[in-house]
Amino acid sequence: MPTPLPSPVKTLAAAAALIALAGCQPGSTSRPVPSVAQIGSNLKCPAGDDGLSDFQAGWGFCHPDAWKYIEKSQGSQSPPGLELTFDITYSPAVRQPCPSRPAPSGASPRPPASPCAGDFAFMIISTYERGGFSSLGSWVLANLPGTPEGQSIAWGDSLEAVKLADGRRLAITPHHVVILELHSGLLDLESAMAPRLETWKFSF
Repeated sequence: MPTPLPSPVKTLAAAAALIALAGCQPGSTSRPVPSVAQIGSNLKCPAGDDGLSDFQAGWGFCHPDAWKYIEKSQGSQSPPGLELTFDITYSPAVRQPCPSRPAPSGASPRPPASPCAGDFAFMIISTYERGGFSSLGSWVLANLPGTPEGQSIAWGDSLEAVKLADGRRLAITPHHVVILELHSGLLDLESAMAPRLETWKFSF
């Protein structure tokens, strides 16, 4: 029978395993990225969706299960918080032939409603400290001066949320202010995310 490891050796072995695991996480970050076991662990997503939860940022949501993404993080000093970027590629399990696309016309052509394998887009989710502000408007006035008023929307279980004319969505939660920016490429993020706003959870 193998001799049991002394307690200090066990501790060092566990630390080494954690370091090795951290090195396997996607993206180049300055903070731990949530492990696979945490992703979607407390979200109830419909069939065809996956859940993504970030317990450090304090939110989670459902997204199409055909999305593959690379996540990166960057700290923010003013306002203080965390900015996460997602490079998203549409990668369905079964790849159907992609229909020919019409030539773009107009200043802002909309992507087709049905994405094709390999279509891509870019998303930013910024999570900032709420501080002592009692409303979303007062936080925006102090931290993002010059931001126009937005249209009130429902966004998960946030306390208050608005959508700006440029498409950004802002929400205040018990502890944070969250800003969602969708940068559609060939993949139309707006069509995918708008009906899924109700799946967002801002408390765990």
